[in-house]
Amino acid sequence: MPHWHTLGAVSLCLVAVGCVPLPRHSHPASAAGCRVGTAWSTAYARTRILGTLAPGKVRVLRYRLSVSPQRGLPCGSLVLSKELVLRRGAGPLHIVEIRDFYTHGRLVASHRAFIGHELTGSGVYEARVTLPIPSQAPPGRYEVVSLLYARWGKGSPILIARARTRFTVAP
Repeated sequence: MPHWHTLGAVSLCLVAVGCVPLPRHSHPASAAGCRVGTAWSTAYARTRILGTLAPGKVRVLRYRLSVSPQRGLPCGSLVLSKELVLRRGAGPLHIVEIRDFYTHGRLVASHRAFIGHELTGSGVYEARVTLPIPSQAPPGRYEVVSLLYARWGKGSPILIARARTRFTVAP
């Protein structure tokens, strides 16, 4: 029976890093969108290793966002997928992601996360995070804008990548 405990732990880890799809909510009242809070954390998993740059250097080769499904209901949830191709030098690198949500040109939610400890070397990183749709979310088109800022040591943060995607909240 100890194998079942190991299998359960491995499955939980795979869901946590986004390698296994999250189960769909069968009833709208039980969906993630009805939870309070906006702590939508992301766990990045490196899928391929790339060569490194000189210490103190960072270069984003690609940063993409996508949402699935493209349409959601209040009290439901969507999944935001991210792909980041990063080349970086050795040493401590502080990376912050600022993720803003807009509708009709107005900022409606924002999330800030330190992700440098997950991006330990050059490579291709993938991540998925569940986006809850609050019960009071008005119907319409929404845009997610993600900005990545990097800082080496005590230097000033610089914008290293920007990505955006859109989704719709149905009435």
